Amino acid sequence: MNYISVEEAIPLSGLRVAFVKGVPSPWGLAARVILDLKKIEYIPVGQEPMAANDALKAWTGHNSAPVAVLNDERPRAGWAEILLLAERLAPTPAMIPADEAHRIELFGLSHEICGEDGLGWCFRLFLMHDTAAGPKTPGGMRWKYFDDIPPDHARKRMNAIINNLAARATAQKSKGIPFLLGDTLTAVDIYWAAFSGLMRPLGDAVCPVPEFYQNVGGPLCAALDNGLPDILVEQRDHIAKTYFNGPLVF
Repeated sequence: MNYISVEEAIPLSGLRVAFVKGVPSPWGLAARVILDLKKIEYIPVGQEPMAANDALKAWTGHNSAPVAVLNDERPRAGWAEILLLAERLAPTPAMIPADEAHRIELFGLSHEICGEDGLGWCFRLFLMHDTAAGPKTPGGMRWKYFDDIPPDHARKRMNAIINNLAARATAQKSKGIPFLLGDTLTAVDIYWAAFSGLMRPLGDAVCPVPEFYQNVGGPLCAALDNGLPDILVEQRDHIAKTYFNGPLVF
């Protein structure tokens, strides 16, 4: 990606989106795929991994990524905020179902993958619990993400979420439907495909990952009672190969 700096981005108009440079964070990967599917133009801004990112925080209130800023509107950093902004900018193809019951279901499922105490959150807690065991310095990793949550809680949540998704994918496949919700592509398919890449890489043709990413899938899959179900790998591979315009390089 042709990143510009925060200082260069601030005076510009249009949509500017900060991504973690060199790392396909699942939150950033999902946001990028949704924006690209909708053909929404944006300017990528570089967020430096494991750095203070003081300029980004001064501009947006966040030192992490992704975070999206449209013109002089408030910054949007949460997965749901970015999704709703994308829907407003380009209503089609819709990533949120029009049916109200399905819409409610989508936000619930998506939170289970992207939100606090969800799959990605628990991945991070489980993997980094020991390395993030330092003091709760304001702004630090433990202060921002971990609190006093034990890794066993993360393991239980990961199992519950994966089992639910696998049951859903199995039921949908029995109807000949390759999506997790309804009969068309929705944001939850994108989120699952993006976050599953931490457990099993999507492949260089879809999204190349740095070397350290290759090492996190083993512990995550080992934390699952039944490993990563084949049905979920099959489902995400279909979504990634069909809808991700790879190779998505960060």
